[in-house]
Amino acid sequence: MALTALATATGCTATNAQQTAEPYSPGAAAATTVGAVHVAGLFVATDGDGPAALVARIVNSGDDAASVEISDEGGSGLRGSFTVEPSTTLEVGPGGEQVRVPDLAATPGQVLQMSVSTGGSSTTLAVPVLDGTLEPYAAYVPTATPTASPTASVTSSPTATGTRTGSPTGSPSSSSAPSRTPSPGASTTAAEDEG
Repeated sequence: MALTALATATGCTATNAQQTAEPYSPGAAAATTVGAVHVAGLFVATDGDGPAALVARIVNSGDDAASVEISDEGGSGLRGSFTVEPSTTLEVGPGGEQVRVPDLAATPGQVLQMSVSTGGSSTTLAVPVLDGTLEPYAAYVPTATPTASPTASVTSSPTATGTRTGSPTGSPSSSSAPSRTPSPGASTTAAEDEG
């Protein structure tokens, strides 16, 4: 009876392939292995209107340095050549090697056919074009670099125009000292005598 229960409980998975035994990309990015080189997290980052950047992690598990080339088969010009030392990982993207093109015909959501070549072997795979819509990918989207700094210039200062309206709200201040300014037509000798 226990043997029958055990066979029934495992019957669904006894004949199915284990997903963990098959290599696959668990995220939105592509991955492949060519010889001793494994490329993971491979995608193209762009906002759809400006430059595009290649993003990847290249792992060389071999005993010798590997020359790796990743290129767009569609002719966008997105192409990177890398030398990866043995038993090391090379980051491509922010904080690592930079591979960019000024613009890309593909828009976010599309895929590019890209080749990964090393040691005389090559494979082609579908690589997603991603933008910053999903927060984990936003940091990888390149921004256009301005070619010249704008300069500000002032041609004139603002001036007030129009008619003044209203009346003053305070009363004029009074002074206890007599005014020393002679009125028109008054004699100046009196003012000179006080001075």
